[in-house]
Formats: sequence, structure tokens, C-alpha cells
Amino acid sequence: MKREIAAKTFTPIYDELEDRLRLVINYQDIQNRVDFMITRSFIINLISTAQEFIEKHYGVSDFKTLPEQESKDKGTSKTDNVNLELLRTSEELLLEVNFSFNINSKHTILTLSSKNMTAKADLDGFMLTQVFQVMKSAIPYIRWGISYNF
Repeated sequence: MKREIAAKTFTPIYDELEDRLRLVINYQDIQNRVDFMITRSFIINLISTAQEFIEKHYGVSDFKTLPEQESKDKGTSKTDNVNLELLRTSEELLLEVNFSFNINSKHTILTLSSKNMTAKADLDGFMLTQVFQVMKSAIPYIRWGISYNF
């Protein structure tokens, strides 16, 4: 049976050894932490799908269009790298991501799933955009041979 957790924090890091993106959910909460490993092709498809979804439902056409002051005030904070590594869990290969938009609340349920884990988050448009903005910023563009503007 799959374990389900509520995703509260999202911390993406490029894992050089695995040559994958590691998306750590709830890095400070060892009971509800999961380290999703994301392959290169999966993240490239996911970013473009997320951009289309966000543009369709929230009218934001690019992750870089967020007002800088708003992003400083809401949603992002510096990761404690000691805790990030100290509390590290076994990796789960991310297999599926689903977006479910609620027209009444204007929120999206973001669901990330592996074989053994499911993490769900209820996010407004700004926070959803923030999640994918930080994920995109962790991509090693030059190493993977892709453009910064993909």
C-alpha cells in the first residue's frame, strides 16, 4: 500500500552522482520526508507541462514573471543543508505528477507519486509557480546540454 503525505516544503537539488534532480519533500520533517529522484527526460516534460497548466489556469506565461518583492515575502526560504543531508531518506523514483485545478478556490492539488509514496499539496497560483520556478533553477543546463530558455 502506498504511503501518502502532505507536501509542505519542496527542495530541489541536482544530484551529481545520480545525474538526476532530487526533489526533497518536507526536508525538516523526518516522519513525512520523501526524496523523489527525477530523470532528465521526466523533468524536461514536467516543466513544459507545468508551464502550460499555469498559463491556462493562472495566466502566468513564464516562471520568471513573478514580482521579485512578492517572492521574497511569500513562500521561499533558505534550506538548511545540514538537515537536508543529515535527515536524508531512501530515494523514490518519481513516476507521475498530476495537477487538479479547483475552479472555486482557484487552487491546484499537486500530486507527486512514486511506486511507494504519494505527496500532495494544495497550492494557489503563486505557490505552484514558485515550486516549479525553484525546480527549474536546480537543473544543470550546461551539463545536460539544454538551453536556459527551454
